[in-house]
Amino acid sequence: MAAGNRHALALTEGGELYGWGFGGANGHGHEARTPQLVAALIGVRVKLASAQHDSSCAVTEIGELFTWGGNGLYNLGHGTDTPHVTPKRVVGQTGVRVAAVALGWTNMLAADENGVVWGLGSRCVLGLDDEPADVDEVVEHPTPIPALRVRVRKSPPVVRLRR
Repeated sequence: MAAGNRHALALTEGGELYGWGFGGANGHGHEARTPQLVAALIGVRVKLASAQHDSSCAVTEIGELFTWGGNGLYNLGHGTDTPHVTPKRVVGQTGVRVAAVALGWTNMLAADENGVVWGLGSRCVLGLDDEPADVDEVVEHPTPIPALRVRVRKSPPVVRLRR
């Protein structure tokens, strides 16, 4: 489960992603008052999902990263600040398999299976420079953060809730 300001996501045990709520971050491009399967990801096994204020992202079983929603500081990784209301694959990381992701209001961090951390969005919060960066300086494409290396573990098992 993941929740943003006015939207929510839920991932099933089978890797299907559902979204609902308002705004452009539920994955549908329109308001959805009940959980609906995210059409752009049908047939793709999703293993992780994250949401924040007005954006969402998903990582597939094979490590592909999809992002959508608001994009004011290039934090979706598509090289533009244009919002995307349905999931779009982040490209430009040939051979990189994403294993973990954290989505923030103005940035995103993604760790690959080797523990390399990639950053997007507002440069001042990514830790890329010794000198302070202006809040409006952005990283438009996934960029490795040299000072960071993490240990990535396998996704936790899905917990079944009783009704």
